[in-house]
Amino acid sequence: MKTKWIPIVFLFVGINSAKTETPDMTYSLDQINAYHARFNLDNWDEGGSLMRYVFLRMSEFWNHTLVPRSGPVEIMPLSLREDISSFITTTSDGKISLQEYVDNSTVNGAIVVHEGKIVFEAYPRMLKEDKHLYMSVAKAFTGTLIALLEERGLIDVSEPIEAYLPALKSSGWEGVPIIDILDMASGIDCLEGEEGAYSNPETCYYQFEASLGWVRPTENTPSSTYDYMSTLESQRPSGKSFQYTSPNTFVLGWLAESVTGKSYASLLSSEIWQKIGAEADAVISSPKRGVPIAHAGISSNLRDVARFGLMFTPSGRQGNEPLISGAYLKKIQHGGRPEIFKSGEEVPDSEVGGDNPRHNTYQWDFVMNDGDFFKGGFGGQGLYISPSRDLVIAFFGTFEESGKGHEMAQIARQLAKSELFN
Repeated sequence: MKTKWIPIVFLFVGINSAKTETPDMTYSLDQINAYHARFNLDNWDEGGSLMRYVFLRMSEFWNHTLVPRSGPVEIMPLSLREDISSFITTTSDGKISLQEYVDNSTVNGAIVVHEGKIVFEAYPRMLKEDKHLYMSVAKAFTGTLIALLEERGLIDVSEPIEAYLPALKSSGWEGVPIIDILDMASGIDCLEGEEGAYSNPETCYYQFEASLGWVRPTENTPSSTYDYMSTLESQRPSGKSFQYTSPNTFVLGWLAESVTGKSYASLLSSEIWQKIGAEADAVISSPKRGVPIAHAGISSNLRDVARFGLMFTPSGRQGNEPLISGAYLKKIQHGGRPEIFKSGEEVPDSEVGGDNPRHNTYQWDFVMNDGDFFKGGFGGQGLYISPSRDLVIAFFGTFEESGKGHEMAQIARQLAKSELFN
């Protein structure tokens, strides 16, 4: 299983024959049986129609925990705009309209919400109701959950993690402030970017994923991911440089469970999902005895991803008690540490829509100089938020057999910088 950091969104690009390979999304019994016969723990995320099927139907392959919705649905009126669907994007293959790009790339679904209204929506390779896997977009939910508990006084992010998780004493986590874990600067020696991290059982990261049940276990695979975290060592001092790795997010999910005494799925439901006006329940992958895959395992429909993003915009922050406080929004937009981000070994050389990101923080991958921010996930998942423009862009995707993906993160930035939302 691969949850690798956001440059993966930019590296696998191009328009291909995805449109012609699109199956009937209702799937026949023969198709379903064929996908299940092909599935294994080595090939499920490598691309093609199998990857798409699994990402759309995760609960057929692993145990999942329900993340229930509650209350009235947040209405996002449908107000489709032709000027957005016809917007000319610049891609590695040339200029093409947004609608044509979405239809003919590896995008499974895409939505644009402006001022609380759906102004673009397309599902070329999935059904609107499908629960699609987020991959690392799930990390934005973890960071937000920690921020909510912080505002409640249950967590002080300046404190070392062992103040809340004593099991991490005498490990590489000891002395690491929670904010460094939030900002992917823990210095822990379990690197997701290490060569062979996803395929070599000798690497720490492989065994992390194997302990959760998403890759094939070996005789050395730990029986408990929690216990495994307490064996990790430090590679470098924390707070010095950006190093993207998902064990950081796992520890944050563990922290949330510890300070509340509630399961991660229950917290996601009560603290976020029941407060965004979701139209459907979400689920989170928990293959091994209910242990949540907090860093990548959430699945839901695309509109509900957009509803989460809406909570960071003026349209979603109305009323006396918005879910996302001004303080948390300020931390995202202005509270990061550019020096940590820029010194990271895995920060991409490529620009985002012609701009260099300013920093990362609270599990968000990129924060731009104008205050826009983004979280991406392996295979082509993404959530782009522009509070100043009251704009949310969300999308799902999967690779084709060749490994090609799409460029929607770049296109989202192009859309935001256009004059369409002034």
